[in-house]
Amino acid sequence: MDFTLTPEPVYFAEDALSVSREQPVDLDFTLPDYCADVEKIFKCTVTPEVYSANSSGGQLTVEGASLVRVLYCSSDKKSLKCAEQTLPFSASFNLNADVADFITSVKAKTEYVNCKAVSPRRLMIHGCVTLNVKVTEKKPSNLYLPPECDELQTDLRKTKVSELISLQSEVFSVAESISVSSKSPVTTVLRSEVKTVLTDVSAVGNRLLLKGELTLCMLYLTDHTAELPEQFTYVCPFVHNMECPDAQDSVVREIDLNLMSHDIKLKSDITGDNPLVVLEAKLCVSVACRKETEVTYISDAYSTSCDTELEYAPVTLESSVFPKVTTIMNKSTISLGEIKVSRVIDIFCDNVTMKPFVSDKLKLSGKANFCILALDDNSELTYVERCIEIDNTESLSDTFNGCDNITSMIKSVSYRLADNNNMELRAELLVLTKLIKTENIQAVTSVIDCGEPEDKDDCALTLYFADEGESVWDIAKRYRTDKMALCIENNLDKKELTEKMLLLIPKV
Repeated sequence: MDFTLTPEPVYFAEDALSVSREQPVDLDFTLPDYCADVEKIFKCTVTPEVYSANSSGGQLTVEGASLVRVLYCSSDKKSLKCAEQTLPFSASFNLNADVADFITSVKAKTEYVNCKAVSPRRLMIHGCVTLNVKVTEKKPSNLYLPPECDELQTDLRKTKVSELISLQSEVFSVAESISVSSKSPVTTVLRSEVKTVLTDVSAVGNRLLLKGELTLCMLYLTDHTAELPEQFTYVCPFVHNMECPDAQDSVVREIDLNLMSHDIKLKSDITGDNPLVVLEAKLCVSVACRKETEVTYISDAYSTSCDTELEYAPVTLESSVFPKVTTIMNKSTISLGEIKVSRVIDIFCDNVTMKPFVSDKLKLSGKANFCILALDDNSELTYVERCIEIDNTESLSDTFNGCDNITSMIKSVSYRLADNNNMELRAELLVLTKLIKTENIQAVTSVIDCGEPEDKDDCALTLYFADEGESVWDIAKRYRTDKMALCIENNLDKKELTEKMLLLIPKV
């Protein structure tokens, strides 16, 4: 006969799918008639955008496009021009049929891009975009509790866990008409970048109120004859209300806000006197709600009347999950080499990578690549790229042994031209991480009755001379007696003996 244990599920987040897939970017591009000839290519960028990620029939289908922009100067070396092309892509991924309660995250990143002018009007572009697809599922991990049976003795232990309650995901759009009346009319967008951050999150009933900001940075020309571009930065606040039944302030919330795509449109108002920039952005927010609780599991068991065989299972519990936002202010001095810069037109970061190391401290290290478009001392357009090192260490209130979902973003950058043709850079970096503290346990999953013991003791009275430090549980298990009866009989109130003593072993 087996002793029937009662399963107690503990829910956690598991990756039902975590895969990266490369999407090639190959383009043989002939410039339109209205574009000037290429004299020198400054920068070729590929901006991947995700339009949708839909699951059906065990398939996850991702639709999107890569926007290719080439910044170059015309033959006079003073006019900045732009050529662009959009390449759509589609990718499918297999999902297990039993995946039920899950959220999907798709993040696209440009790995590399090469651009070559084979003639003044023909460009060969080759690059690669990586789709990082993750499907996170709510899964149970069973711990077991003993039956109401006096003959089965169990060693019950408690441990703290951060248990997953629910997963929620939602796609929403933000649209804003931005007046540029104080600026010259926008005719050509040379570079556009949108950054998004959450500024406040609060629970309102069974809903979650998200407040954030979209920051649009744009480099543009005012007309087709303009030689030098102008810059424009606009901060657009937004509010989104999403359904989240477990969004109480008492729970731990992991929130991932991802910019899927953005579009810039140019138009004028009814009078035609006030030029507008229309920003349309699509965002995806994913929320994982957790509660801090305590669970009980069986670490050992025996029967007072029969031999038993135990089956164990290793279980990894997340005892603590801590979403963390780190702000790093990085100051560095870079050399511009032999280029004599007289004026900076635009400066931006096109790639930042950070790697974490976590214990009782969070150490972040990585690199950021800055792109600088400027005029030299001959008033000719020039372009340089410089990579800077970033390191940051801060103490934590607890010790963690894992880190996941790291996202890095340069929030702002400022500069100053210094002596000896150097530039002083000041960059504000936001790094979002999820710190995890896990505990590995061995939990009893079943107790099998192996029949009457061969060495059954029929003595009416048993005395045992115990040493200091012996476990009360081990003694009770050795003599197949009731642990509580052993403690009561010998006035024991601790798990281990603090001194040598003579114990009376009660018979059950």
